[in-house]
Amino acid sequence: MASYKVMCVLTLLTAECLSQLDAVDCGQAPLNTRLLGGSSEVTDGEWPWMASLQKDGRHVCGGTLVDEDSVLSSADCVSSSPTASDWTVVLGRLKQNGSNPFEVTLNVTDITLSNQTGSHAAVLRLETPPTLSNYIQPICVDHGRTFSVGSTCWAAGWSSGAGGEEQVLQEIQTSVVDCEDTRSDSVCTEALTLEQGFSGGPLMCHQDGSWFLAGVLTAENKLTSGPKGAQGKNQRELLPWFQHH
Repeated sequence: MASYKVMCVLTLLTAECLSQLDAVDCGQAPLNTRLLGGSSEVTDGEWPWMASLQKDGRHVCGGTLVDEDSVLSSADCVSSSPTASDWTVVLGRLKQNGSNPFEVTLNVTDITLSNQTGSHAAVLRLETPPTLSNYIQPICVDHGRTFSVGSTCWAAGWSSGAGGEEQVLQEIQTSVVDCEDTRSDSVCTEALTLEQGFSGGPLMCHQDGSWFLAGVLTAENKLTSGPKGAQGKNQRELLPWFQHH
């Protein structure tokens, strides 16, 4: 069981990048009805921006569709093999093992790793944009948006240790809490117990009728066991390198 922290990634997007993101409707999940509740298996279309990063046909990490042709993940997932042709991205997937009638598999043409100390984020550019539907949609990424204490958020991901033989996508509800022993510009959540396959996936919060990306899950210590709250770093430190996308 790995402990996890969350990288917040929102406020560094430049006006140029935001204009590209705003050109597409975002954060809408018509098939998602679970704004209340705890951990659960997911059904088709609940998290339509969820991506599976695959190498040699196997799930390695999660990711989040943030634009028609861009997936955001943790740099830890791809740093050991940053060659774009080594990777594919699967969107619209529910089960790692089993039938997925709404999924598409897309090649990756470029991987950009953050060069900012401590940020550990990566953007994968897709060869072709997917056809958007109730099962494939980008999440919203909003410059300057904050997530106050008490905000309800969700993490999602796949794991070989959860979801049964089919490894169905898992979701976990959590809340933003006051940070202890961290800088005042951090974001922290209630304790989460997540498995390694969740790395790179999203922390998502619902505000103003849409879903927003609050952070990216990244393994903090693979040897640490038990639940641990997620911590988010100040967004201003994380994605200045994303401005050319």
